[in-house]
Amino acid sequence: MRADRFDTDKNVVVLALDNKMVYGFQVLVQTLVSTSQTNIFVLVGHLEGRLSSANKAHVQMVLEWCQVDHEIVEYPVHELFTERRHLTATTFLKFLISDELTRPHLWLDIDTIVTPGWDALFEEIARASRGVGIVVAEKLEGPNTRFEGFNAGVLGWTSRAREQWVDALRDLPEKRFSSEQYLFNTLYSDKTSSVEASYNFLSSWHEDLDGTTLPKVIHYSGPLKPWHLHRAHTAKWREINPTWDIWFAAESEALRSLRGSSLLRSTKRHAHRALFSGRLHMGKGAGASWFLRVLAILGWAGKPLSWALAKRAKK
Repeated sequence: MRADRFDTDKNVVVLALDNKMVYGFQVLVQTLVSTSQTNIFVLVGHLEGRLSSANKAHVQMVLEWCQVDHEIVEYPVHELFTERRHLTATTFLKFLISDELTRPHLWLDIDTIVTPGWDALFEEIARASRGVGIVVAEKLEGPNTRFEGFNAGVLGWTSRAREQWVDALRDLPEKRFSSEQYLFNTLYSDKTSSVEASYNFLSSWHEDLDGTTLPKVIHYSGPLKPWHLHRAHTAKWREINPTWDIWFAAESEALRSLRGSSLLRSTKRHAHRALFSGRLHMGKGAGASWFLRVLAILGWAGKPLSWALAKRAKK
């Protein structure tokens, strides 16, 4: 099924996942449904061969449990969709789906979590001026902001015609680290409108976290995801990055809602698999991913390691 063939008058949220992101998807969807003040439709995209039949069945069960209108759409793998470090081919689905889905919609990366008020983004999309192609969040300038332009993890697509990206992607240097991010900032540099950083608050900005007001969308960008951390270490991780607490609170609420359901057992299996779902490599910045993998293997026995890291983070 093509994304433009379903009919709905609800606000459309687009998500894309693969076998490694199923548990993050489940927690995100349950927060979308539990906090939304509008009627939403969830479109889930996945690349051919990247979501097993068993995982697709679980995704279907989650969406039905949440009682949200939805479609699950499979897409062919494009030859230009490369993978490097933690970035997978799935991230390029934001191009394919937006080409097909010409109506206004909201794209969210799976490594996000939402809190009440996030769906005000649909109002921002609706009021965007005629020349705007996408609504993006402002960035917070500082030592933890290592990119130019805007982050492409939260995109409010308008009804404006999409920019042609295939030739531009083909012409990029082969080893560019984040080609989809670069492309969006190149193709839409003068075709965006901005909302406050709260609508795409990167986890690396945790020092700017307001203790009284939660960001509307928290984005755990980079290779480290909350679901990679063994839960024995969540208390100490608060001292390292308190934004992870928001994800763990959402996870706890999601699990509470499943008590007594047949979905709970399979959900716990996915939570365990998610601990080991991070992409390991030997390149620059790989140490943190390996550290979380060691904690996942050691479990409670690894507490001295997380204590030492938390102590170091305080300095």
